[in-house]
Amino acid sequence: MKKIISLMAMLLFVCNAFAQNYKPIRGMGIRAYLAQNGQCVAASNPTNIYSVIDSDTDNGASLGTLLNNTSSNGISIINNNTTYPAGSVTGFNVDMTNSAITSTVLNALSIATYKNGVLQETSAAGSLLSVPAYGGRKARSFLHFKTTKAFNEVRLLRSGSSTSCNALNVYYAFTCDSNNIKLENNGVCDDIIGGGSFVDSDTNISCSSNMTSPLSVVTDRDKISDGSKSSFGTITLPSGFMGNFSIGVFDKSQYYPAGNKAGFVIAPANSNSVLTERMLDNLVIETYMFGQLQDSQSYNDGVGGMTVSSLSLGGNKQKLSITTTKPFNEVRLKISQNSGCSSMGALKVYYAFEEPQSCDCTQYLQCNRTAPYKGSLLCGNLPNGGLYCGKREPWTGTWSTSTSYLGVYNPENIVDSNASNYATFSVPSNKNNITGNFAVESVGTTYPAGTFVGFTIAKNISTDWSSLGVISVQLYNGNTLVEQKSTINNDLKLITVSGGKTIVGFKSTKAFNRIRLSIKHTAKICYCVNYYVYNVFVELDSDGDGVPDCRDICPGGDDNIDTDGDGIPDACDTKSCVADNDKSSTIDTDGDGIQDACDGDSDNDGIPDALEDLNHNGRFEDDDVDGDVIVIPVLGDGISSYLDLDSDNDGILDLFESGIPTSVINQIDVDHNGVIDAGVAVGTNGIADILETSPDSGVMKYPLMNTDGDDKPDFVDLKSNGIEYDLYAISKSVFDDLGAGFISRISDADTDGIQAVVDTDLVRRGSPNSPLSPYAILAKTAKMGMEAKKAAIVMNETAAIANDIKIYPNPVKAGENLNVKSSEEGVFTIFSAQGQLVRTGIFKGNAEISTSSLPSGMYMIKIETKSTVKSYKVIVK
Repeated sequence: MKKIISLMAMLLFVCNAFAQNYKPIRGMGIRAYLAQNGQCVAASNPTNIYSVIDSDTDNGASLGTLLNNTSSNGISIINNNTTYPAGSVTGFNVDMTNSAITSTVLNALSIATYKNGVLQETSAAGSLLSVPAYGGRKARSFLHFKTTKAFNEVRLLRSGSSTSCNALNVYYAFTCDSNNIKLENNGVCDDIIGGGSFVDSDTNISCSSNMTSPLSVVTDRDKISDGSKSSFGTITLPSGFMGNFSIGVFDKSQYYPAGNKAGFVIAPANSNSVLTERMLDNLVIETYMFGQLQDSQSYNDGVGGMTVSSLSLGGNKQKLSITTTKPFNEVRLKISQNSGCSSMGALKVYYAFEEPQSCDCTQYLQCNRTAPYKGSLLCGNLPNGGLYCGKREPWTGTWSTSTSYLGVYNPENIVDSNASNYATFSVPSNKNNITGNFAVESVGTTYPAGTFVGFTIAKNISTDWSSLGVISVQLYNGNTLVEQKSTINNDLKLITVSGGKTIVGFKSTKAFNRIRLSIKHTAKICYCVNYYVYNVFVELDSDGDGVPDCRDICPGGDDNIDTDGDGIPDACDTKSCVADNDKSSTIDTDGDGIQDACDGDSDNDGIPDALEDLNHNGRFEDDDVDGDVIVIPVLGDGISSYLDLDSDNDGILDLFESGIPTSVINQIDVDHNGVIDAGVAVGTNGIADILETSPDSGVMKYPLMNTDGDDKPDFVDLKSNGIEYDLYAISKSVFDDLGAGFISRISDADTDGIQAVVDTDLVRRGSPNSPLSPYAILAKTAKMGMEAKKAAIVMNETAAIANDIKIYPNPVKAGENLNVKSSEEGVFTIFSAQGQLVRTGIFKGNAEISTSSLPSGMYMIKIETKSTVKSYKVIVK
């Protein structure tokens, strides 16, 4: 079975397979300023504010630190490269460290959009809704704002001098094209929203609150969306504290259709406790689309908007759901707690789910059904001999009647065709220690061990079941009692469901074909107590994985784990993408049939993604290094290297700087567009087989090209030979506006990392007939000519001299000297992190540079000698 993903019929075009949703606004051409009375002003600490627009989405700035020492009231992010269309969703990714974002904070914030410096629109006060974002390992949230006008600037504004936002960390601004997100409608029951142990990938959770108590916490939040139906996060609410707490699960890759059910699977943290009706009255299920409320239903709204059912095969889990009326991409569980009322205490939250409406696995034993679900009422000690359906069904076994009370009415309703009809066990006032028994036989079928069996019951008073007496369920095989459980031993499952009803039952360990419910009333009540028995049901779980047969996709396998969140459990998902990284598990950028998360070469540029993880941290979205920090404050073109076909913006595509021989490139990239052709076999790991030592080995035949032998391979080296800019070598120096060897005119409509000034195809990925690297001949072919050998000798000598230059210590304490060790004399130039010239001077061999006048921060020191030019990052503490 394969997950079906389709697009809304109303969409006029198909979303590009490589389109990314919720994109950070980052890279060169992006500017960050403080906002002051509608004007943009330079930040007093530019290094701090630049962290909001760099490629590291975990690097942020405190709003309080940015604003409190100025008269500014917000921060502004301006994109000089792009104007975003009306209808885009924009905002900021934020957190309060490990605390929930309170309503007080949200009410003090607004988002405004501008176009070329002119205000377009501002969010209404208190309208920003906190929903999850990329940072699953932190309490990170999106602040959403859906626009109605085009814009190229977005601002996060703080009202007045409010201090409630001081602890707010701002990580980046983002945009999302609301018309370019996929519809997921796969028809899978109990389809978990989530998947993947690296929860930053596509689905995540966050929380918001108007509770200021530090005791309101969520622990193990990542487990709520980790793809496992057995793991859980825990919400702990302070006893008697008044307020609201909400936790949301958000899918930033796709959305779900109106008409589906959506909700959460929860359970009380204490396995022996029960979620009472009073507790359920505190719960609300809400759905959102791009941060805007779509549907909201509470348990006690009087119209039955929230359905509560039991997960009959595991613990005290309960399934809360609503039937949606609008599309959604977030589901939220909201808990309201009034001061003085009983506290929810600790609540387990297993997962969020969505599913079609026709996903009920309950099989009632009814006389109008054919086997195996046909039931028959038995005589036992029931009134009137248990006459039912025109005949007696004798049960020859003997039951004790010493405490039996015959105030049982309409027992036949338990197994009639209407599961909502009920039998009644009526106890007069001031009576106790009397029992009502109900017995049912499954005609023609014996149920195997592992079957959940239960009754739906109710009562006419609000008193807890445990205060009224003892409920027992007994299972017989023929006349032999094989198993029994009761509330007195706390081994009988007791679940509150919709309409004030309760499920009692358990999962059998023995085969059975007869079932007995016993209600022993032990409390003396001053008025009549009625117990109602609606139906008896079974749910089969043939493979014992805890998933009923009617929802079982993998018979014989574990259906509870769905790592890639596609609705097909790992046990039978032949294309399951199990990967621990921040690449998308739903997007297939290069169209080779393998989702990026499991694709070893996501952009098909011949360079494995592992080698494009430039900082070697196991993450891929933070490797955006185009440019030179000496001349621009922030690196990157907005496309991380693993998806960027020209990772250094030097005009030469990565495939041609990969080290793959030109003869092989000519075979696998016939049109020389920098993307390996679709017909080239890639096996299951997404890497072209022809480039590996054997298919799917992951071991490359061709070492990554590094022509000058420095610390940068050619695909991110602006001077691959150590002497001449690559951009100049292909006669494109006219596009070097900054004189540093890279293209800084950022215009990339097809988001392939190739800028428009050199991209010959602005619709599809790649640039047909792009120039091959002038250094391709130096790839590992073992056939270097004499000229190449001479060049290599010169480069090696240059590299040896360069390597002989040392600057230390690094970091250096402010006021202490930096030591320069070199075999040549030369010139040093110091630049700030923003590219401003700080100091220059001459050195001869070993020299010292004073840092006494340098404030703490990062600096770039450029060393020029007659044989080389090198740059170093130095931190002054």
